[in-house]
Amino acid sequence: MLRVLNLGAGVQSTTLYLWAVDQQLAIDVAIFADTGDEPKAVYRHLEFLKTLGGPRIEIVKRSEVSLGDQLATGIDGEGGRHISLPTFLTHTEGVASGMAQRRCTSEYKIVPIHRRIRELVGLAPYQRTPQPLATQIFGLSFDEPKRVINAKTRMQSMPWSLAEFPLFEEYMTRDDCVTYLKQRLPNHEVPRSACVYCPFHNDAEWARVKESPVDWERALQVDRLLRDPASVCNHHLTTPQYLHRSCLPLDKIEFKPKPPDRQGRIDFSTMDCEGMCGL
Repeated sequence: MLRVLNLGAGVQSTTLYLWAVDQQLAIDVAIFADTGDEPKAVYRHLEFLKTLGGPRIEIVKRSEVSLGDQLATGIDGEGGRHISLPTFLTHTEGVASGMAQRRCTSEYKIVPIHRRIRELVGLAPYQRTPQPLATQIFGLSFDEPKRVINAKTRMQSMPWSLAEFPLFEEYMTRDDCVTYLKQRLPNHEVPRSACVYCPFHNDAEWARVKESPVDWERALQVDRLLRDPASVCNHHLTTPQYLHRSCLPLDKIEFKPKPPDRQGRIDFSTMDCEGMCGL
């Protein structure tokens, strides 16, 4: 039975990877799905993890076309299907009227990882088996019950794989993981893993993205693509799209982070998330 860590390269999955390094958790391989638009700090963090002598880390991609670029061209490397972000929609600038469908996590995170796991256990495309051949290990913590339920529900349609949630089973919250990482890696900061333009960013995270000129410029580029009439993502869409819930362009927003004691906390319970980003 192959044991695979779904490595998001954030706080929770890094905790599990370090458990494996310290031989407290059995893992054969850790797989990270790269959208092509992760923060530069995440890519540096992955390279750091590779130096720790732990389980093999593999990086997989849906295609060589990044998630952000396919918004403009419609080309995602697999027949040119457009994949939507959960952007904020509005009929009046500054007033949100709804959100677009979210397909980015499924198509750019979950699908590539499942493909690679199936390859590793010897399953051909579309081949079925009633026997579980792998166990997927998720870095979902005790304060994320909705995401655990989402992941368990999704896994029910995949008899070839079992699911395991060590943090949830140990009653560990995200804050517990932060405390553990400060002790285990006192001189290394573990980044928040999510695309630099993720609409689920709170203002503290947008401010953090803005601190990196490269990440901020990419976020601005994608924000402009969302309202470019020539972008495929706007075909047949009658309402403008925005990355920030204020429904204003990013470069016009004065971000207002929460008080310092809450800036690092993310309420995942409000997200309609499949349980793969931000771990």
